[in-house]
Amino acid sequence: MPFCSNCGSQVTEGHKFCNNCGNPLQASAPQPEPQYTAPPPIQQPVQPTYTPQPIPQGEQVTGLIEQCKYGFPVNTFTLFMTDRRIIVAKTGGLGANFTSAGAAGGGLIGGLIGAGLDARSSGGMSKKTAEYYSMTPDQILAKDKKNFEIHYASVQSVELKQPGFIGQGEIKFKTAGKDKRFMLDTSKEIFNTYMASLQQALPGRVFLK
Repeated sequence: MPFCSNCGSQVTEGHKFCNNCGNPLQASAPQPEPQYTAPPPIQQPVQPTYTPQPIPQGEQVTGLIEQCKYGFPVNTFTLFMTDRRIIVAKTGGLGANFTSAGAAGGGLIGGLIGAGLDARSSGGMSKKTAEYYSMTPDQILAKDKKNFEIHYASVQSVELKQPGFIGQGEIKFKTAGKDKRFMLDTSKEIFNTYMASLQQALPGRVFLK
């Protein structure tokens, strides 16, 4: 209830004059409406943006060296070079139809080998090598029990001997286990492309005798 500002008597709300002293009453100021402040919006957690990563490519054949003679009795092999190992694949016996050339698959090593195709080569890689080339490195390895692999990590050094006027070229992989020695019937020009390929695959470990 309001009170008179002059005599302090309690007055009836809404009257303009005091019931006791007749003093005019002042209308009470309206009380301000309570202000309502909306709470801040709930922050949704930001989801990280996912950028798809390219799927790593599997092991690829980057180049090859054909017509390597190895073992006893002697068989003919092709050396398939990848980014991590060499797959040695049997392509024939000693009496196989030799083509003096290496053929390239692709990439850095393959480009060097492909640049040295011998003029005597009728069609680049042999039929057996071409059959292997359509396979993955693991499929090549499993195709024949005489096929084997040489991991680059196991190679201590590679010793090369250029072919002479009547002599053969030689590639010897020195490893922690048994050394692998291959003989090649090829020209010096082709042999030099093989040497450049091996130097790129095994930098600092290839030496010419």
